[in-house]
Amino acid sequence: MQLRPLVMGDKDNVKKWLSDPYILRLTFVVPGPGCSPSFPFNSVSTDQYMNILVNDDRRITFAIEVNGEHVGNIGIKEYQKGSPFGECFIEIGDNKVRNKGVGTAAMVILLEYAFKTLMLDEIRLEVLEFNLPAIRVYQKLGFVRTHRSGWHYDAEGGQYWQVWGMCLTADRFTALQKRLSLPSDIKITPFTKI
Repeated sequence: MQLRPLVMGDKDNVKKWLSDPYILRLTFVVPGPGCSPSFPFNSVSTDQYMNILVNDDRRITFAIEVNGEHVGNIGIKEYQKGSPFGECFIEIGDNKVRNKGVGTAAMVILLEYAFKTLMLDEIRLEVLEFNLPAIRVYQKLGFVRTHRSGWHYDAEGGQYWQVWGMCLTADRFTALQKRLSLPSDIKITPFTKI
């Protein structure tokens, strides 16, 4: 398992994932009317989303690869060089690798990059209150819930969900990193140059 920079050539995989109702339900900031999910994504909206992921100066986006296959995306947004803070995001698009430790391993690589290479002091994220698998992973990595950052309307389900803010400091991650365990079949290949 490794991370590599996301490129525009990855668009077909991203478009396929954006047609998955599971992904759309968990993704609450995507291009569409009023920044709400647009389902199904068409070619124009996928191009807009890819342009944000690849070309936004305040983002660093990576493709997650397992055995050379692109299975998801991860990165840091709201990032400015010299700032002590950033916000992370992740989406595991390929359902064959969900719930197998791939997301946790990808987060470990990203957090090491954020804290050791970018020298960030704190990483923040937002998560929907019902996304319990993600919340468990974030807590395992050392993130703590800090606040409720708003509400997200689920048009398909016709209900509002709380959006929780969580954060992780570099010191806390370093202290917990030695105790993190990953599934034995997940082999991490750290990247050396970005």
